[in-house]
Amino acid sequence: MKVTLIDYTGAGSLDEHYAARLLVYTKNTRLEQGEETRAKVQAMSYDKLREELDYISKTIRSSWEFVDYTFEIKDVTRAFTHQLVRTRTASYAQQAQRVVDMSSFETLVPQTVKDAGLEEYWKGHMNSVAHAYKMLQERGIPNQDCRGVLPTNVYTNIITKMNLRTFADLVGKRENLRAQGEYADVVRAMKVLVIDKHPWTKPFLNPERTQTPHLDDLLAASLGASSPIDKPTLNAALKELDALKGTWG
Repeated sequence: MKVTLIDYTGAGSLDEHYAARLLVYTKNTRLEQGEETRAKVQAMSYDKLREELDYISKTIRSSWEFVDYTFEIKDVTRAFTHQLVRTRTASYAQQAQRVVDMSSFETLVPQTVKDAGLEEYWKGHMNSVAHAYKMLQERGIPNQDCRGVLPTNVYTNIITKMNLRTFADLVGKRENLRAQGEYADVVRAMKVLVIDKHPWTKPFLNPERTQTPHLDDLLAASLGASSPIDKPTLNAALKELDALKGTWG
């Protein structure tokens, strides 16, 4: 898995705080807007901007939508991207199995399969799928129909663009013990890139009210790397915790 931040609001600007100023300005337009307000925001020190942003991170989120991020996500599974694209307030461009020759496909072997000593069984089945795909190709079947035999865990690539509001919501829902491990790993990598580029986004993505580090450590020690979807009581308890935090609808 490789995640790259390929574009963002303010990229190429001489003002490294362009995105922060845009966010502060759009928030201020609820009361006043125009050249005078833009000049006031432009003149703000970074410390003053951080004060404004701290307030914005705790209030109505509509202004967050003016800051965008575009990510290139490579070598992830179709299982993951099927979940990712359910975030409807984002844009996507994905590798097309309909056109691409997938005869040399690779898959992600789940850790649970490895732990159970079943990795060779998994690989044997994938070899059978690859043989079927190639046989269909040789018989003149187009790639768009050959793809029907491909497994869900086949590797793919996708580009996604989302605004800060959508991304903050995604982090809350998917950097989460209820999410499947691959999804959580991708979101953590995305978050690191955003905070590295825009450090002021940290309270937007990790609000103090949702942080339970000691509880998270205890739960992670109990769960390991697997989502508790097959453990109804534990999954229900995590749902209650998310409801209290307000991180998952």
